[in-house]
Amino acid sequence: MGKFVLITETDAISIYSPVFDGEPMHEFAKFLMSNRNHSHPQLKKFFDTILAKIRKMEECGARENLFRPEGGKIKAMPLYVELPRVDRKVGKLRLYCIRISDRLLILGNGGVTVANKYEDDPFLLSCVNKLRCIENKLRQEVKKAGTDYDNFDAAKQVIETINI
Repeated sequence: MGKFVLITETDAISIYSPVFDGEPMHEFAKFLMSNRNHSHPQLKKFFDTILAKIRKMEECGARENLFRPEGGKIKAMPLYVELPRVDRKVGKLRLYCIRISDRLLILGNGGVTVANKYEDDPFLLSCVNKLRCIENKLRQEVKKAGTDYDNFDAAKQVIETINI
């Protein structure tokens, strides 16, 4: 079991992250702690780009064009990193999330991968699978509340009160 923690809220967006019972940090904090000190310039660029996109969303919302599609409402960041060349041996950094709408975003965890697909990396696969389970539970609770994701206030209320 767990709940959602509000990370930031602006007029454009409310950003949450799940924290599971018995865990000292929410999933996004784990991502930050694990990935903030990469020494390789390529991974540092990925990390900085992810944080810049989150800051941008605080102004403009979680627009679809800011994410990599991973299936359904599960998305990844960054969509694009401006680098002369990506060294595949070093890998790419990904942050996985649930994009509920332009105004609601749930940040999960992620990490470095050298694989072509997240399914080929056991840790990243577990990050995505946790988010899939959360999204299924959210969808059920939103439906049970007699609303949908388009109703910002109702969907936000479900996020703030649900046990995951």
